[in-house]
Amino acid sequence: MSRDSLWQQLEDTLRTKIDAFNGVAGVSVKSFNSGNSISINGDEIFPTASTIKIHILAKLFHLEEQGEIDLSKRIRFTRDKYGSGSGIIHFLENDPEFTILDVAILMMLASDNTATNTCIDIAGIEDINDLIRDMGLSETKLRRKMMDPDAINRGDENISTPNELVLMMDHLHNEKPSPRVASQVLRIMSKPKSAYLNKAIGPELTVANKPGGMDKVRGDTGIIYLPNTPYAVSIMSKFSMVNSLSQEGFIIDLAQTVHAYMSTIEDTNEYGLGLPKTLPL
Repeated sequence: MSRDSLWQQLEDTLRTKIDAFNGVAGVSVKSFNSGNSISINGDEIFPTASTIKIHILAKLFHLEEQGEIDLSKRIRFTRDKYGSGSGIIHFLENDPEFTILDVAILMMLASDNTATNTCIDIAGIEDINDLIRDMGLSETKLRRKMMDPDAINRGDENISTPNELVLMMDHLHNEKPSPRVASQVLRIMSKPKSAYLNKAIGPELTVANKPGGMDKVRGDTGIIYLPNTPYAVSIMSKFSMVNSLSQEGFIIDLAQTVHAYMSTIEDTNEYGLGLPKTLPL
């Protein structure tokens, strides 16, 4: 069996798991070194949930690079600014104050919806979508703020595909839209968090990712920094007919499956022999 055959085996294994899922799921995987990729329902449109926050963060750093905003500016959060859903700001007291950068970090690490809506206000929905289009992401769209039930009922959903989310990670890996923007986005995405990819991979490796989850929807997208075989992966689901714990377990299981194969490719030569950790003297 060659490495190409191993990739085919991984694809077959993922397809079997996705076909057995009680709902709709998709996965996209790309090795940055070899260029090998897998796409199963990769062009299917899914709700992004919080994964769209990657694009919001990129726009904030782009605006800072252009001199249009100052991320060190401080914002005071009064109760009229509070959102709902995930996060911590709306549980704090005494009108907390943060820099815009810290608000963006709360958006990414705590998936704070109050922070996210503030970041959207600063960056602008249309301007965020301009950056998305400039990155060549034709199916990815930010249409609403977080936890807007009227917009959700109208179908104004934030959407993307597994392939376009992997493409976004590929762009960031290749220093787009600019080296500084990409490095800052990936730096913040690499901060420790309790998310599906992190649980699947463990703390030994750096994982730059952003999960997302809403009713009947789960997903996680990121880069796993294997030393010699870094790769991007996006797993998304919708129309789930299983409970939240099972949805999360499904995402983690797919991520673990991908990582087991990628780690094997990392640790073996072209003939499948395990590589020595240190060369003999």
